[in-house]
Amino acid sequence: MRNRIGQIVVALGVTMGICTMFPQAQTAKPKPSPGKPATATQQTATANQQNVPAEYQEGIAQLRTAKGYLEKAGDKWGGYRVKGIASIDQAFKALGVSPESTPQEMESGNVDQPGMMNSGISSLQSAKDSFAKAGNNWGGRKARAVGLIEQALQDLQSGINWAKEHNTY
Repeated sequence: MRNRIGQIVVALGVTMGICTMFPQAQTAKPKPSPGKPATATQQTATANQQNVPAEYQEGIAQLRTAKGYLEKAGDKWGGYRVKGIASIDQAFKALGVSPESTPQEMESGNVDQPGMMNSGISSLQSAKDSFAKAGNNWGGRKARAVGLIEQALQDLQSGINWAKEHNTY
């Protein structure tokens, strides 16, 4: 009986030693969704995101923040908010990054819609300023993105004007 318990203790010790020596074996790796392989576009977007110069990271983060605010700003802007978001998505594509929203950006609730619109515009302006500070033109991507950000800002200002004219602001 003592030999059997001793063998069990030794086996347990060896097993625990192996597990601590190879912690990656204990780490759960994300598994791809069955039946949903990544598309070539998604693979290219992921690869391109990894090649974003550091000087563009802040501007891209501000674009994501702006889009998040605008997605929560409601529908009382005469369709101009949607046009602005579309221009932001095109700016992401021009920069070679995914325009997809995160789940947190899509959350809704009882929010101050004009406040969200103004915060979105402010973040969009910050993104534009950040890109203006970036040293290189990144193969023309910077100029295309800034032009699309300016278009989004114009659309959002038109949305505010529309809302004021229609007493929804």
